[in-house]
Amino acid sequence: QVQDIEFTQIEMKVIEGLKIGNECLNKMHQVMSIEEVERIIDETQDAVEYQRQIDELLAGSLTEEDEDAILEELNAITQEQLELPEVPSEPLPEKIPEASPVKNRPKAELVAAS
Repeated sequence: QVQDIEFTQIEMKVIEGLKIGNECLNKMHQVMSIEEVERIIDETQDAVEYQRQIDELLAGSLTEEDEDAILEELNAITQEQLELPEVPSEPLPEKIPEASPVKNRPKAELVAAS
């Protein structure tokens, strides 16, 4: 009989655990519906597809038209007249003045933490 009572107590704990688990699942289902999960999955798939397209562009899979447009833009940029500053006419100094020496500081002692 003692074994039967112990087994019944264990069964009661298991049933109580299942009851609490079901309540938690019901609360989670109220918070997140199937439509919400489907929406999140769709957004994730869209983001993965978008990233794949970016990766293809960066990997150099440009079309010939894209390359031609890029070359035209490069030519236009390199043909522009740039106004550069005038070069100074005075000569550079012969010797660079020496920097003042840095004073030697005593090294800090390290103290071991105990």
